[in-house]
Amino acid sequence: MKRFFTSCFGLGLLPIAPGTWGSLPVILIFALMCRFGASVASVSITMFFLALAGTVICVKFAPAVIAATAKADPGEINADELAGQAVTFLLILTSPRLLGLLPSYGIFVITLLGFILFRLFDILKPWPINRLEKLPQGWGIIADDLLAGVYAGIVLLFSLRCGLIGCISKCFSAGSSSLNVPSAIFLGIIQGLTEFLPVSSSGHLVLLENLLHFNAERPEMLLFDLTIHVGTLVAIFIVFSKSISAFLKNLAASGKYGTTAPQIYKKSPSVRFIVLAVTATAVTGVLGAIFEHYFKSARGSLPTVALMWTINGTLLLITDRREKTRLGLRSFGIKEAAIIGLAQAVAIMPGISRSGSTICTALLLGLNRRWAVEFSFLIAIPAILGATAVELLKNFSQIDLSILPVSSVIAGSITSALTGILALKLLIKALKTAKLKLFALYCYILALFTAIYLLSKPW
Repeated sequence: MKRFFTSCFGLGLLPIAPGTWGSLPVILIFALMCRFGASVASVSITMFFLALAGTVICVKFAPAVIAATAKADPGEINADELAGQAVTFLLILTSPRLLGLLPSYGIFVITLLGFILFRLFDILKPWPINRLEKLPQGWGIIADDLLAGVYAGIVLLFSLRCGLIGCISKCFSAGSSSLNVPSAIFLGIIQGLTEFLPVSSSGHLVLLENLLHFNAERPEMLLFDLTIHVGTLVAIFIVFSKSISAFLKNLAASGKYGTTAPQIYKKSPSVRFIVLAVTATAVTGVLGAIFEHYFKSARGSLPTVALMWTINGTLLLITDRREKTRLGLRSFGIKEAAIIGLAQAVAIMPGISRSGSTICTALLLGLNRRWAVEFSFLIAIPAILGATAVELLKNFSQIDLSILPVSSVIAGSITSALTGILALKLLIKALKTAKLKLFALYCYILALFTAIYLLSKPW
């Protein structure tokens, strides 16, 4: 029973990031109470008792769990995360006047930021949090999380008081006439991260549109979207510059591999890569055109996005368990390339990641990790260019250069490029260390938040 309570009714026994699951009950309770109009006093009392309950459980029961598991800080104990997360929201509730100024969707922004900030402080453990975990028995387990909750609450309260959260909401409202530099930087960061990390950039865009009443079809947004996609392409060229240079050199010398097309295709890595990339891109283009209507209708369906995030996370989990991926490019054929093209077409659905679906498919087909990553992102170049060109042609009459400040274009493009470089390197590292499960957890959390948002909306 002691292990049952310290693990938050068994949540700490889940296999992926057990500490994170301890925060979720608090998030659910806070978001739903705020959404359904509970008074500040009742929410504050609830958060206080959750923090107190988590603290008492850790102090009283953690020593027995430590003795039973022979670990100084058992991962299954996450009542400390429950208490720390409650402290974060308790501090926010000290400013009810500011909370009242935000529209209803601002509560979900606060909830998400509160969760992210608490997890960051709990994982990074800046001074003196790292000192508190050295306290004896249950006190060492709970004290660092309580202080992490305080740190997160202070940062969140500061963001609220200085108007940052309200500013973000206003920047992306449907009535906003111009895209300013702060909102351009924010969108550039979102684009750079979600375009390459296996979490779906289109899914994030749909969620932003619903939570922040953000209108991506405004003329200035259509033009801005084109510019930040250029930034993500720059990131690909920078990160894979050595591979692209070697590809071009090999392509220039492809004549040495034979005199006939089949010989060159079989022996030249660059020619073979081009054939496979063209095959994958062609399959994606054909299927995208055939099912364009279904993909467009999915963009307006938030429940569909939540379902796709769940599927995307499950695919990442399955792939993470794949150990033997030894096939080189010479063992990879047109049939396999066509399957990857099919996976890339499915990723047009918001909530399914293009990078995630193509890399996972390549790995499940046996392609080694290095080639899976390079093939996925090098075929992304024609995919991104093609999609951008199509959008430009379709909406050319709506685009007006005078309505978008040059400073916003520059800020968004540079931010998306720099963030894209960081995201690519992070993904490569995660693939090498089989850490795709972390992105799977993120997708599940997004799906859960989306479900909460949908349930809280009036029927």
